[in-house]
Amino acid sequence: MRGVILAAGRGRRLGHYTDDVPKAFLEFDGRTLYDRQRALLEPHVHGTSVVLGYRYETVLDRYDPEDPIALEGWERYENAASLLLALRRTDDDLLVLNGDVLVDEREIGRLVGEFDALSGRLNLVGSISGIQDTETAICWDESGRVTDYGLIEGHRHAGFGIVSRDHRTAAIRILREHLDDWYPCVYPRTPTRPLLIPADRHIEVNRPADLELARAWLASERIRCA
Repeated sequence: MRGVILAAGRGRRLGHYTDDVPKAFLEFDGRTLYDRQRALLEPHVHGTSVVLGYRYETVLDRYDPEDPIALEGWERYENAASLLLALRRTDDDLLVLNGDVLVDEREIGRLVGEFDALSGRLNLVGSISGIQDTETAICWDESGRVTDYGLIEGHRHAGFGIVSRDHRTAAIRILREHLDDWYPCVYPRTPTRPLLIPADRHIEVNRPADLELARAWLASERIRCA
């Protein structure tokens, strides 16, 4: 299994904090969000790529990330284009992590364990318990197959998942046709099951107030994170 961190966007809602670097490279206690994400994935993957766009050269000069992939014209596309590049890079199963998300390491372990239990036949997508309609959401049917996603009523998309090599070809075709869409568009269109996680084992950095929330989350004794 390979890992990929999708970090091509700027993160405009963070204002001046992302003037110089994308939000995946903001620092928390001397370590970037990217560094913590890579450490989260490391026990489960054979190498992690990172898709970059905004301030690509600055990131390379300052942080020398492992296996960077450049998304040219990143401002013209949604993150479906980022996942497409990553899938074209490998013929393996792909563990995907949004560049603005941290997840308790136990939930990454659960994701990989459930994927292995299914013999890699299905994609998996992390979802947060509780129905909402204000953030990207995932819905599924009675059989547990994901059927819809978007700004809809459903379980919030948690920003991580696995795209199986069994569905790589279909995923590439779908993403190529939806470059102006968010990458979770691939999940309802390929066989995918959800993995529900507790809300307090996940943090997303979108706005300035989230920076302090992330620091408190990382310092919590209840959380296990790199």
